[in-house]
Amino acid sequence: ARRPVLLQLVSGDLAGLFTRAFLLTFFNMSAYWFAVVWLPRYLQEERGLSIVGTGVWTLVFVAGSITGYLSFGRVSDAIGRRPAFALYCGITAAGLAMVTVFWNTFAADPRTGLLCMFVAGVGTGTWSCYGPYFSELFPTRVRGTAMSVIMNVTRGAQFVAPLVLAAVARQWGLASGIALAAAFAALAGAWVWTLPETVGARIEV
Repeated sequence: ARRPVLLQLVSGDLAGLFTRAFLLTFFNMSAYWFAVVWLPRYLQEERGLSIVGTGVWTLVFVAGSITGYLSFGRVSDAIGRRPAFALYCGITAAGLAMVTVFWNTFAADPRTGLLCMFVAGVGTGTWSCYGPYFSELFPTRVRGTAMSVIMNVTRGAQFVAPLVLAAVARQWGLASGIALAAAFAALAGAWVWTLPETVGARIEV
């Protein structure tokens, strides 16, 4: 008898691949949610921006995100799924680190800060990776279940992100809390190398 699809994912020859893909998604989603949940409040309370100013900075981040979503596919086709994912994670980590840990280096020139926000947004183009990459990683018999479980369970787990960030912020400030996003982005960029490269692979049908 054919084993249930979920059982095939958590045991046997696919278990390691499934676990690594799950952790990749968890790390990357954590980077995103640690950043966006508290970013407006951080800009207002710790950096003194007005509501309008916070809105402008957020829109710049969103503009960067759209740029990242549209560009990631082309970049990953050109240089590979893993290098592209690592590159975009590094971009996010650098941008977020600049607007938190290294804020004082450009505080006198808001344009540099806005550029960093845009850069951080571009890095979230990694969201465009999952459809093609996971389709290439998993065989047809488990592909739908694998993608559904990974994307939705890791998304559901993010309900703890605001709680973790609030605990960190209470101790070290919102900047340190949001800087966790940069750390998770860097971790995701490193973790992707535990998975195989698939660019140019023939998808099983």
